[in-house]
Amino acid sequence: MVVHAGFWYLAGVMRYDKVIRFYVLVFALGAVLGLGGGLVFGGAGDVGGFPGGGRPPGTPETQATGATGAATPMTPERAAAIGANELGLIPVLEYHLIGTPESQWTRTPENFRKDIALLKSEGYYPINLRDLVTGAIDIPAGKTPVVLTFDDSSPGQYRLLEDGSLDPDSAVGILQAAVAAGNWAPRGTFFILLDVRPKDKMVFGQPESRRRKLKQLVAWGYEVGSHTVTHLNLKKAPREESVKQLALSKATLEQYIGGGYQVETISIPFGEYPADDALLSRGEWEGKGYAYIGAVEVAGGPSPSPYSTEFRPLHIPRIQVTGDALANTLQMFKDNPELRYVSDGDPAAVSAPSRTADKLGRLLPDLGRPVIRY
Repeated sequence: MVVHAGFWYLAGVMRYDKVIRFYVLVFALGAVLGLGGGLVFGGAGDVGGFPGGGRPPGTPETQATGATGAATPMTPERAAAIGANELGLIPVLEYHLIGTPESQWTRTPENFRKDIALLKSEGYYPINLRDLVTGAIDIPAGKTPVVLTFDDSSPGQYRLLEDGSLDPDSAVGILQAAVAAGNWAPRGTFFILLDVRPKDKMVFGQPESRRRKLKQLVAWGYEVGSHTVTHLNLKKAPREESVKQLALSKATLEQYIGGGYQVETISIPFGEYPADDALLSRGEWEGKGYAYIGAVEVAGGPSPSPYSTEFRPLHIPRIQVTGDALANTLQMFKDNPELRYVSDGDPAAVSAPSRTADKLGRLLPDLGRPVIRY
């Protein structure tokens, strides 16, 4: 209304040719704003069947990926041309130490760089764990999502040099270099420890930089998750201690990060689950509540699609990246392409062939979005 009223006011005092130029300028500006608004606010659509809706819960507005920007509704013909199969399996990769020498729980910086290069070359594209859990998978058409997860918050995952710059040989340094090189996004999930020995596994070491690192991870687009406070064995610990750590881990991390960020995923220490998954789903300790929507195991292979009847959000399997495990996994998908998740590029729809492998399960009955079969 302000522009409208201003227009008629100016029309009364401006010459006719100036009014015409002003009118054209207003409409041109409106078209630009309309296009920009569509790019920023369009995209994911309604994903009614998943907690948190189209954008992952706790993700700031400025972190929406907008990777695809699909402008027209998906059709069976387009899905078939892409070879989309969003009922396929998704690799969730598990890393621990980034350093030397290479071992079962350590990946060297050189090999980690090779891992990212291999994933790029084979058509994979990163998402956060909460994107998988909520079904908010927004990646380019023809790509396969991959979730990179990092347990234990050790220094090699995120290190700052003496001058305050990012260590290029840390996991985050390598990931950010891959982003700068193109065809990769700043996505990955870091499961943080808060009170452990040695202390250098407490929020990546460098205690003076804890808040800065966590805030920066989230600002870039990465996800921060819980690993309990002390790497607690949830299977053996008393229920009261488990609830305390599940609540305190979430509350502390959110306090460090600020900005309304929500911690909603967890890596189960040792892969030792509590007797009842309800302990993970909801609880409260001294007024601090939690409700984890996703949890990862220690092993198990590729994850089912979040749109599949086989998907269990609190029991998401992972692939330990050691030796040739990653190369072998990608080769398995090459040998069995019908098992691989392939994006249709439209986050507002779910596309899959009419016939899929039995081990992929069936599409969930109410996905809250169009289902395209071809």
